[in-house]
Amino acid sequence: MGFVRSVLAPGETLIVHSHPHWRALVRPGLVTVIGAGLAGIAGGFIETQVVHAGDRAATWAMVAGVYLLVVLRFGLWPALRWARTDLVVTDERVLYRPAGSTRRCVDVPLRRISAVRFRHTLTDRALGTGCLILECGHLPPVEIDHVPGVAGVHAAVYDELLRLPPVPPPGPSVAPPRFRWGLPGRR
Repeated sequence: MGFVRSVLAPGETLIVHSHPHWRALVRPGLVTVIGAGLAGIAGGFIETQVVHAGDRAATWAMVAGVYLLVVLRFGLWPALRWARTDLVVTDERVLYRPAGSTRRCVDVPLRRISAVRFRHTLTDRALGTGCLILECGHLPPVEIDHVPGVAGVHAAVYDELLRLPPVPPPGPSVAPPRFRWGLPGRR
């Protein structure tokens, strides 16, 4: 929560703070468990097939190294990326801060949002997730995937859009200065 409080402006009220949906953690968990099982099977083969103790230790080290690399890359890294990704909705803006080596942060003021909608498939509905779509006038829409409780987040953003005061109408236009022929200062 410290990161979220640090990006809020003074007087800005936090409405929604969430991470991507928990289903993003299923694959890293499966990789870790299945990798441990495969490393155990490989260890069984090592114990029965490798005769010399030095060769056995080297083979165990190789299997452990491969398992460690696989778990770090496909297990731990996605879990850390999930934990460091934030979706924040305040009374003034929508922020999406994904973690990773390439930062593509989205910071959209509510006044710029012309429409908000969401999309989810049958599987997304069953899991309670979806894609939040923010349309900002003539710019391409901003799509934020894997938003947990996307219907509730959509309702929160829409309610905040309705609470914004209306934009004042443009003032009277000022006539452009007339161009006069002749030298300056002479009529």
